[in-house]
Amino acid sequence: MANVIEQIHKDHVNLARLLILVDAEIDKARQNGMPDFLMLEHVMRYMINYLDQVHHNKEDAMFRRVVSLDPQAKSAVDDLTLEHEKLKSTGCELYDLVCAAQNSDFVRREDVISQGSDYVATLRAHMDKEEGDLLKRANRLLTEQDLREVDAEVESIHDPLFGDTVEKEYQSLYAYIMAQQDSVAEASQD
Repeated sequence: MANVIEQIHKDHVNLARLLILVDAEIDKARQNGMPDFLMLEHVMRYMINYLDQVHHNKEDAMFRRVVSLDPQAKSAVDDLTLEHEKLKSTGCELYDLVCAAQNSDFVRREDVISQGSDYVATLRAHMDKEEGDLLKRANRLLTEQDLREVDAEVESIHDPLFGDTVEKEYQSLYAYIMAQQDSVAEASQD
């Protein structure tokens, strides 16, 4: 079983894959194309249900432990904790917007582009900060016992999209991701 630091890093890799998909759909909107709102709805549901509820809670618990061992990390941790709240709020707003578009409600293209771009840029910058500083600090400071305690502090929920089994509500998104991955692999062989 991966420790909490390894799991957070793995989540970041998977989230980066999803952000590439979101970016591609936002680019379609920029070019006056029709984004795949159903796929965006699935991605944003995952972000709300897993990223905001599980991943960020685990990070918050780990970063509190880091601050207890390295008080100089407090400012960076406070900033990241505020960003977790902002990401949760902007993620919910983007989800609502995408669902409205999916339900054929009037949605301004500019709003999809603006909110989608902001969400992607904010989450990428956020993960870069965590990877560049606090995960390295956590890896250096936290013992195996600390990591077990952090893991026990936050309910362990398996990743419903990238875990050992893909939950039913995410199976179409998973199939889409795999198809995209296969088409990229085929293109690189040509």
